[in-house]
Amino acid sequence: MLDDAAHAMTPNLGQGACQALEDAVTLAAALGAESTVESALARYDALRRPRSQAVAQAARQAGRMGHQLTHPLAVALRNAAMRLTPSPVATRMILRHHAWVPPALP
Repeated sequence: MLDDAAHAMTPNLGQGACQALEDAVTLAAALGAESTVESALARYDALRRPRSQAVAQAARQAGRMGHQLTHPLAVALRNAAMRLTPSPVATRMILRHHAWVPPALP
């Protein structure tokens, strides 16, 4: 479904297997709801592309702000920002990609 390396799922959020399960459920729902494989694949793509690309982008961002960040000043600023972030805000940021409602299976 992803076009190129710019949209590849990096492991920084631990979402690879979760996205694969979501893909499977969504594909099953699309195949059950459509009369042709082509229309089912188009439906699947329309349903999955926005979420999968958003999760992939967030994973890349997490990598850039995580282990890929090496400059001592940048690391210190990141760590200070993380300490100053209120717990409810940090929790929302962490869990925003975990909320997914599966499509109804026909």
